[in-house]
Amino acid sequence: MMPDYDFSQVDAAIIDSQLNTARVFRDVLVRMSFRRIELFDSVKAAAGLLSAGTPDIILVDADGEDTEAFRFIRALRNEPNVPNPFACLIVTTWAPTPALLTRVTNSGGDDLLLKPVSPKQVQDRIATLIEGRKGFVVTADYTGPDRRKSPREGAQVPVLEAPNTLRLKATGQWSQAGVRMLLNEANGFVTAQKRIRASIQIAFLAEFAMPGLSRPVPDRLAVEHVGRIGGFLDDLLRRLTDEGDHAHVEAVARAVKSLAEDIHRQADKGAVSPDDAAELQTMVRALMQATDPERPLEAMTREVTAAVTGYRTRLEQMAQAKAAAAASAAQAASAAAGTPPPSGAPVAASAG
Repeated sequence: MMPDYDFSQVDAAIIDSQLNTARVFRDVLVRMSFRRIELFDSVKAAAGLLSAGTPDIILVDADGEDTEAFRFIRALRNEPNVPNPFACLIVTTWAPTPALLTRVTNSGGDDLLLKPVSPKQVQDRIATLIEGRKGFVVTADYTGPDRRKSPREGAQVPVLEAPNTLRLKATGQWSQAGVRMLLNEANGFVTAQKRIRASIQIAFLAEFAMPGLSRPVPDRLAVEHVGRIGGFLDDLLRRLTDEGDHAHVEAVARAVKSLAEDIHRQADKGAVSPDDAAELQTMVRALMQATDPERPLEAMTREVTAAVTGYRTRLEQMAQAKAAAAASAAQAASAAAGTPPPSGAPVAASAG
């Protein structure tokens, strides 16, 4: 039986293109005595939730061929001006594929609810969000529930007890002034962490690219990684708030952006200047130190190096798996055609 919560102050939004399904969810919430329940037939129609009147809980349908639902979730969690980026968020679907589950996890949704649903299922999920919601983590491109099985070596990503207005209202702990203070503090934490994690990500991209940039013809993957630096710098720069002195961070960030763009142009034409590549590595470390002056630079550098090493290992494993699959397919095709495998193709070892 569901605990005796009071939902008379709780606001909800339901985003679903199928009106009948939306009405089912609405009827359940009406019986639970929610104060206000808004229905939207598309993510576009619900765009106003990102700028004003963010409800305490949102149910958003993720079916369909496009990715609008996941863009909405990521915007809710990551855009700097959303009134309540910590709103509880349940994704709903008729087709719970592994790919969809991964997208829910990576976008920042709290839970996945499979249709058709019973009133008890909806009530149980809401009760879980009230009593057992996961803490949030903040990275350069993710804000949402902490789903890490174990933190990456050297990573320092604190867990935030995100303000849960659903819980505060349902358990009688709501006060306008108190919640405003909680949201301001949490948003300040997220803003600071976004700057720090963006600088770590920028350093990761630069360090990964270094070996490839040193070749006479720069490696394509290295050039792509340098090209991604600008986007993270833009996000970092827009999170430099009026509170605090961020002049030094801004100056370093703009210098890094200018140099990264110059290196990218050099790579498009041919060789990259070794001096510029070395300067980029020096400057991204200066950016890390500027955004997080309380943490030793050596610790941040070790974190970046560990992340690059792990990423290279995963790329190598993927390449090996792809090559093995291609060889296996070629061998199978040759066997089916009654011809020997191509010269140089590996032959699978027998089990015996």
